[in-house]
Amino acid sequence: MTSTSTQRTEEGFRVLTLKYPITEDVRGFIERYRTLASHFYWSRRLGLEPASEVVEELWRRVPSYWRWHLVDPRDPLYLFKGVEGAPAPSRVLLGLPLLDALHENKGAYIKDDKLVLRLNRKVELDIPERALKWLEKRLAEGPDKKFVMVLERGDRLVVQVVLHKANRVEMPRDPLLVVVDVNSSYGVVVHFWDGKLIKTVKLRPPNRGNRWGHVRELMSHRDLLYNQGCLSQGQINVYSALARLTLKGSMRVWEQQAAAEVVKRVRRMARRHGKEPLVIIDKPDYSSLHGTPLQRTLYGFTRRLENLLSWYGVYWEERRLYSTVCPICGGRLVLV
Repeated sequence: MTSTSTQRTEEGFRVLTLKYPITEDVRGFIERYRTLASHFYWSRRLGLEPASEVVEELWRRVPSYWRWHLVDPRDPLYLFKGVEGAPAPSRVLLGLPLLDALHENKGAYIKDDKLVLRLNRKVELDIPERALKWLEKRLAEGPDKKFVMVLERGDRLVVQVVLHKANRVEMPRDPLLVVVDVNSSYGVVVHFWDGKLIKTVKLRPPNRGNRWGHVRELMSHRDLLYNQGCLSQGQINVYSALARLTLKGSMRVWEQQAAAEVVKRVRRMARRHGKEPLVIIDKPDYSSLHGTPLQRTLYGFTRRLENLLSWYGVYWEERRLYSTVCPICGGRLVLV
């Protein structure tokens, strides 16, 4: 007898990424850890016993705070980025991050407005005021697990505070229906239904074409001044930096802000109507998005939206709502 229950567990993550200058002693500690941890990790993955020399070195050089998840292969904390699902390459050294619970008795904790790391020595890092307020709000939402990842990336010390929350959810009986239509033509359209259409919200990704136009103007202006002998090499580099800043990061920021805006409106509208929301995400097939300028942006938006809905315990489904293709035979539909 097959179960018709619509109950399931949704898992959401919130991640705060902080970047700092890195000192040589901290860099050396992280590099030693990566070498030892990668040997230990891949030995476990391949069903081999780690070399006794590596185990002794790991115990001697790395505090217990940062090695417990390697010692216990059943612990799932560090698997949330999909490392375990990847094939085991024979020649790749995996840059495993240092990982521990966020707690005053562990390898990392927050004291006042500082993040304290117990590495090879105690390192105190200032947390920006805006980041601290964001973290306080997320902690107030009751995450199940709180842990910290520490790694080196691009000559910077990168610290990620990762919050995990699991919610048991069930499809509501009389829901506020929310349909999120993700489309390569116009971006994202959100429809709210309660017996009838009550609101429509449209979110368009930023127009990178305009940004490229600004870059072309900058480069044209630079070339004109250079040909007239008015620019030094340092001033030429300034123009290149301005061009990179003009194009930098606009899509990722939009993905984050758009997903947060949708979830905020869903929760607000559900409270206003006194109903539990049911969110249907109409994501286009890979074939219809492949090769379009918005492919990565719309898929990124969808991933972030599903993660936020899972964090807040909102029941959601991915369901293809065809408007031009018959869901049964695959033939094209004609509007009459």
